[in-house]
Amino acid sequence: MTTIILDTRSSEARKILELLKKKRYARVLDNKSPNEETLKAIQEVEEGKVKSYASVDELMAILKTSSGV
Repeated sequence: MTTIILDTRSSEARKILELLKKKRYARVLDNKSPNEETLKAIQEVEEGKVKSYASVDELMAILKTSSGV
């Protein structure tokens, strides 16, 4: 896999980007906005729908208990 960074402020770069979007072998990822999963996680944090733990040891103990380890 190769990462290409284009400065889309130039018209030439925008043309290259549009060309790549049409090719089967290329996948263009716009990393300017979070995906749906990340947006949902952000919303859950903002709404207080997260669990917190006093320490890593407490978290690990709960994870071990729930997984039967």
